[in-house]
Amino acid sequence: MSKSENTLLVLEAALERIKKGKPKRVSIHRKLSVRAVEEEANLGNGSGYYYPKFVEKVKLVKAELASEEGETVQPEIQTVRTKLKEQKRIKDNYKIKYELEREKLALFAAAQHHLNDKLVEALARINELEYANLELRERIAEIKRSKVLPLR
Repeated sequence: MSKSENTLLVLEAALERIKKGKPKRVSIHRKLSVRAVEEEANLGNGSGYYYPKFVEKVKLVKAELASEEGETVQPEIQTVRTKLKEQKRIKDNYKIKYELEREKLALFAAAQHHLNDKLVEALARINELEYANLELRERIAEIKRSKVLPLR
């Protein structure tokens, strides 16, 4: 027997142990996957994927075990589609939140600009009033000086 045949036999024996519920190296409660079978067979990560028929066999056994427990196993394409829909939904939610925040920021910037204009106008008015107040005080001082009579 060649090395690849021995590896395949080890993988299939590990799959059978997991299928019967009596694994040696992995937890009984661990989900069935190619990686779990590789660990049960004490092989390296990815070594099971050199045997495409074995990978299919793991998928079939997984579906059988799930059907015995009353669960349904979705095909990989369905799983990928479900994940894609979820990611699209999350992306759309973020996009909506982004647009709302952008609108809020635009409103805030407009309000800030309006308040800045009002502040500039108020400061200009204050300067005008201070100047007018200064002129009036000077006139009052002149009037009071003109009313002062010299002592003889």
